[in-house]
Amino acid sequence: MDLSNIYFKSIINEIPRLLGLLDKNPISSTYGCFDRNFWHYNVTDFPCARFQEATLTLTYLYLIDWQNNQYYNSEQILNWINAGIDFWCAIQRYNGSFDEWYPYESSFVATAFTTYAISEVLLLMGERIRNYNKVLNSLERAVNFLSRNVDYTACNQEAGCILGIYNFYLLTSEEKYKRIVERRLKNLSKLQTEEGWFPEYGGPDIGYLSLTVDYLSKLYIKSESPLVKDMLDRAIDFLSYFVHPDGTFGGEYGSRNTKYIIPAGIELVSHWNNSAKYIRDMLRKSLREYKTIGPYNLDDRYLAYIGYTYLQASLVYKDDSEETIIRKGDRFFPKSSIWIYSDENFYLVSNLKKGAVLRIVFKNKESLKDSGVVLKIGKNYYTAGWLNSQEEVYFERNNVRVKRKAVKIPSYRMTIFKNILLRIFQINFGRFENINRLIKKILRGMLISKQKLTSIRVERYIKLLNNKIEIEDIIEASKNIDRVYVGMENPYVFIPSSRYFQEADLSKYFHEIIINAKRVIIRRIFDEEGKEEFSYKLY
Repeated sequence: MDLSNIYFKSIINEIPRLLGLLDKNPISSTYGCFDRNFWHYNVTDFPCARFQEATLTLTYLYLIDWQNNQYYNSEQILNWINAGIDFWCAIQRYNGSFDEWYPYESSFVATAFTTYAISEVLLLMGERIRNYNKVLNSLERAVNFLSRNVDYTACNQEAGCILGIYNFYLLTSEEKYKRIVERRLKNLSKLQTEEGWFPEYGGPDIGYLSLTVDYLSKLYIKSESPLVKDMLDRAIDFLSYFVHPDGTFGGEYGSRNTKYIIPAGIELVSHWNNSAKYIRDMLRKSLREYKTIGPYNLDDRYLAYIGYTYLQASLVYKDDSEETIIRKGDRFFPKSSIWIYSDENFYLVSNLKKGAVLRIVFKNKESLKDSGVVLKIGKNYYTAGWLNSQEEVYFERNNVRVKRKAVKIPSYRMTIFKNILLRIFQINFGRFENINRLIKKILRGMLISKQKLTSIRVERYIKLLNNKIEIEDIIEASKNIDRVYVGMENPYVFIPSSRYFQEADLSKYFHEIIINAKRVIIRRIFDEEGKEEFSYKLY
C-alpha cells in the first residue's frame, strides 16, 4: 500500500506520538496506560479510560500487512495491545462503568466508546488476547451498565453504546443483547428529525453527526439492518450540505461547534450513497491539503480517541474519486433553522436559532467565520451567539432577521478549592449512580446548556442583493457598552473536540470597536471576493 491512501498517510505519521502516550514499562503498575498525564506527569489523580481506545489503533497496525506499516505483526505491538486491554479492565468501576473527566464519574460515554473499542479488538484478535475470558467478563459488566442506562442529550453516545452492545452479542451469541440493540435502535431512530440530524444538546452538530454516522455505518455492515441503512441515508443527506468550498466542514453554526468529519463511516456509506461520495471526495482532498481537522492537528487526547477511524477508513479506501460537484442553490431547514445559500460567488451557512451565527466562503476561498456579536460591559462579556430554540426568527429567501437577548458568557475555571470539594464529594457519594447522574446534569448545565439571559437586545439582519451580502447588527443595552467584537469565532460552550486550529482560522474580518454608548448599529457589506465595507454608528 503506497501513501496515496490519504487516511493511512494521515495516521501513520502520528503513530510515534501515539506510542509516546503509552506506559511501555512491563514492570510498571500502570503498564498499558495511554494517559500520559496520569502515569508519567502525575498531574492528575485518575486515568481517563477513553485513552485506552488507542488499543484498537494498535490492533489495526498489528493486522494491516502493508509495505509502509512497520508495526505489522510486531511482537511488541501485540504485547502493548494486551497491556492496554489489561489496564482497561483494571480501572473499571464496581458497577461496570469507566471514568473520563473525574474520579467515580460512571461516565456513559467513556463506557460506551471504550466498550466498542475493546470488543472490536476481541473480534479482530480472538485468542491472541492473552486474558480473553477476563476481558470478556469486563465487557459483560460494561454492557450491563450500558443496558440499564441511556443518554439522549448527545445521540452520538447512544450510537456508540448500541454498537458496543451489538459487538458483545457477536462475541457471546446471547440473544438478549441483540434484543436490547433492536429496542435501543428503534428509540434512537425516533429521535432522528425529519431533516436527518440527531440532537446534540438541542440541535444538529456536524462533527458529532459524522461520529453518529461512523458508529451506525459499522453497525450496518455487521447487522445489515434496513432501519440503520435508512437512518444513515437521511443523516448523510443532511450532512452533505455542510461541506464548504474551501475544504472545511461545520463550525460555529453547529450546536457543539465542531469542525471535523470522522472518516470511516463516510467511506463505508459512500459505497452506495452519492451524498456520502461527495463528502468523501471533499474530505480526501482537504486532508491532502491540510485544510481540515485530521490526525496532524488533533491533540493527544483525541488522537487516542479516534485514531483508529483513519485506519478503518484506509481499509475500505478505493481510488475511484470523480470530479466533485459543489451544491448550488438555497436550502432552509425549518426544524433546526439552518439556512444555506450557495451560488458561484458565495457559500453561506447560518443558524438562525443561534443568533444567526454564520460562515461565508467567498469566491476566492477567503472565509468569514462569525459567531455573533460579543459585548463588553464593565468586567463582563455577553454574546448573542447562543443556541436558543425560542429564537424570534424572520426568514425570506434573501432577507433574514433574528431578534434575541444576549446572554452572559460564563467563565468557569477549576481552582484548588473546587477540585478538593469535587474529589471529597465523589469519594463519599460517587458510587451512587443517581447522584452521579445529578452531578453530571449540573455540570452540563454550567458548562454547556445553561443561559443567563440579560436585558441586552440584539438584532441581526442578513440581506443578499446585487452580488453582495450585507450583515447589520443592532445592539441596545441599559448601560454603556464599552466594546463590541464582531467577525470572530467565539464558541463559549465547553466541547472537548472543538477549537482545533485549521488554516481558515486565519480570518481577516475581526473588528474590535470602542463604543461607550448604549446603542450601536454595525454594518458590514461583502462582495464576492470578500472585500469588506465596514461602518458603525451610535444612536
